[in-house]
Amino acid sequence: MRRILLAIFTLLSLGLQAQVCVPGTQTSTAKGYILPDSATNLQHGCAGYPYTQIMYIKAPPDTTFQISLGTVTADIDSFVIGTNITGLPAYLSANSVPAPLLAAGASFPKSNMERLVVPGDSLACVNISGNVPGGTASGNNFLNINVRAYLSNLHSPDNTVDFLLGQIYPGRVTDTLVNLNYYNIIIDAPPCYPQATQHVEHMNFQLIGCVPNPFNEQTVIQFESSEGRELELRILNALGQLVTQRKIHAQKGDNRITLNTSAWQTGLYHCTLSDGKQQQGLKMVVR
Repeated sequence: MRRILLAIFTLLSLGLQAQVCVPGTQTSTAKGYILPDSATNLQHGCAGYPYTQIMYIKAPPDTTFQISLGTVTADIDSFVIGTNITGLPAYLSANSVPAPLLAAGASFPKSNMERLVVPGDSLACVNISGNVPGGTASGNNFLNINVRAYLSNLHSPDNTVDFLLGQIYPGRVTDTLVNLNYYNIIIDAPPCYPQATQHVEHMNFQLIGCVPNPFNEQTVIQFESSEGRELELRILNALGQLVTQRKIHAQKGDNRITLNTSAWQTGLYHCTLSDGKQQQGLKMVVR
């Protein structure tokens, strides 16, 4: 559990220049979470296509973990994440909310770096985006991020262990540095959406997604078609009300539909693309 919660804050360290995300757009009932989680991991990228991935984060107010002495409970004061992320491809950048802080100076060696501070019991998010250049070799980009957790009010239900904690950690506070290396971005060679589809020719068409997502003023829906054909695009809001319906004249190969969404209300939308025999859908978020 602690490992997963620490993983939440890896991607917050990507505080570079990209589109702003909104903390809390997606949530979970858990005290602390990361969406998507480390088991789902980050979505694949595709050579020659835009890439976007938003992580939604909730820092827990407290935690329980095991040390050699026994069970320890602690309050999470904050997580401090270095923004120098090894493994992030140069063509991708990101923007985090809250924004990263500048290096604190040589007098504060643990904070003498650009860093993102995420207080306990708070929301945050990070938007990773960019354009994957055409011809980019397929492969796996493993991310490595340094996270320092600041903990206070260290206690144990075992009286002996609790006494020792007070001796080992003056003031019952500590910090610990963890290297997070279990998130990755895989780049595939086209056609590569979805990951389970080998060739779009096996289907009439393939809805890839929309970029950016979430969005506000505009987004671009991407799909591939095995041949020229007529398709119908329908977009419904969270109440099931029709927002947009139009005929699409698809060409063979890559297709893109630009939507002006400046008049749309904030919330969740469902997009479907159909040729009368096959229908595919995706969720879209207006912030």
